[in-house]
Amino acid sequence: MDYIEENISNFEESFKFFERELSHNELYECLKNGNIAEKQLACVRIEECNNSREAEILMQNLTGIDGKVREAVSFKLRNFLPQHKELFLRRDFYEIFLNSIIDINGNICRNIITALQAIAEVEDFYTYAESEIIKRGLEVIRTIENFDYKDRKYVTNKEVFKLYWYLETLSIFPKTDATELFPLLERTAKVEEYTIREKTAGLMVKLPPEMTEKLDGLNFDNNFYVNLALKAVLRRFPPR
Repeated sequence: MDYIEENISNFEESFKFFERELSHNELYECLKNGNIAEKQLACVRIEECNNSREAEILMQNLTGIDGKVREAVSFKLRNFLPQHKELFLRRDFYEIFLNSIIDINGNICRNIITALQAIAEVEDFYTYAESEIIKRGLEVIRTIENFDYKDRKYVTNKEVFKLYWYLETLSIFPKTDATELFPLLERTAKVEEYTIREKTAGLMVKLPPEMTEKLDGLNFDNNFYVNLALKAVLRRFPPR
């Protein structure tokens, strides 16, 4: 079967799947046990998450599977977490969430971070997630710093992507341990990629004035977006 025939066949199978009358439970069974196309299409048709079993099936398809399925699940979680946050307050789920916020597909990262805002104020989640993200962020910085120059461009692009989403996720937590956060921001403030410095500047609002003053290198940053983020900090902490 050549490429065109394969795509026609896949389209026909997908069309047949959409025509089938499937119950709520049958859709979850397809998401759990179907092939890639069936999983994706079943997820698109799922409208509710009503119990822990269904939450688990969704989470099992958020990482380690084809990107089309991961993205479909991440999109559904944007609605399901605010509706039934109690179903997702599990440590094993927290780990899956932390892996999905650095998915290679930026849409998935954004969907999950949006979904996590529903549980960002739950103490068990934010204390665990914040600590883990800071630890993993520092590991990423060390990876960048320890690579040979010839490998730096590839590694930097890959690791900067992770840093960006780690910092973006930290911004959703209403409470932050400043003493734990500061060592990460002190390092990210010096990253060459401006988007990381911009995110760092935005997170400075979570630090007390005596800590923000130690990040004074950002005050001389000539990037427009970094400066814009800094203005928000200065409105809260005017210069002495």
